[in-house]
Amino acid sequence: MARFASFVTRWYTCIMMTTHPKSIRRRLLTVLYEHYLKDPLEMLTPEDVLSDSMVPREDLLANIHYLSDKGYVELMMGYNPPWFAAVRITAKGIDLVENRFEFNLQYPPAPGDIEATFANVPSLMERLVQEADFSPLDGEERRCLLRDVLYLRDELARPATRWRAHVIETMLKWIEGYFEDPAATLPVLAELKDAINEKRE
Repeated sequence: MARFASFVTRWYTCIMMTTHPKSIRRRLLTVLYEHYLKDPLEMLTPEDVLSDSMVPREDLLANIHYLSDKGYVELMMGYNPPWFAAVRITAKGIDLVENRFEFNLQYPPAPGDIEATFANVPSLMERLVQEADFSPLDGEERRCLLRDVLYLRDELARPATRWRAHVIETMLKWIEGYFEDPAATLPVLAELKDAINEKRE
């Protein structure tokens, strides 16, 4: 799983650049979201945004004002419009980034984006929830299985760059452990593990 964590870091720092407006907006929202998690009170200056996001200077203004008009970011205007003095993501922007299905719909991942690599994980996770709900286990054992599956779903709902490899590995082992016969485990579990691990090498 250490190789998986290394892969995530490597892909995150080497995102392919593109000038498509939707890709730029996705990148800006991602950077502002990550910064908000570190310090929700601090706003970023234009230079901070350019430095952190790797967005070309000529593409910043139109896209950041567009995101402001949509209500996804909050701009503090200075004395040199249309340049802004500072920016931060809004609660509406945070909700969008954390809703991976809607975020990918509005601002599709660029080729090579780490989110695209794991694009099928959410649907596989939902199948796992359904299979756990209909599993043959009874009583406390079934409640514990459902609790662990939902905990794994919460972890995988985070942006892929913030997945905790040790948590995912542990939860997968716990879920497998509910079934004495490996062949009797939840059918989609192997497919989900492959989807998470296939890009680790």
